[in-house]
Amino acid sequence: MTPKELLDTAAKLPTVSSLDEELKLIRDIQALDLADIEADLPSLVALIEIVQTSHADNGIFEMGEPEEAQTVGFFNWLKSLEEKLGVPLTRYADGLDMTCAELAKKMPR
Repeated sequence: MTPKELLDTAAKLPTVSSLDEELKLIRDIQALDLADIEADLPSLVALIEIVQTSHADNGIFEMGEPEEAQTVGFFNWLKSLEEKLGVPLTRYADGLDMTCAELAKKMPR
């Protein structure tokens, strides 16, 4: 699947998706071929923004430690892509690096 094909599929999801849908999209993004990503950075950025928007509105409230590992892992994967591609990507992933402990400090219950 190419970034554009994945974006076309992801665009059909609700703006605020369930955490399961968000994590599936993360896995699908990470499965993209690097050459396809390089060829279509705008679609990758749009995909990152879809994940970030959903995570900020809903995912952070559903996230537990297993999900935290996936979202923080995605953020770290984006950092590694930045180094490989020389393109800033993590600025589109605001909050995806936040752990459950950091979230609890910022938003105590």
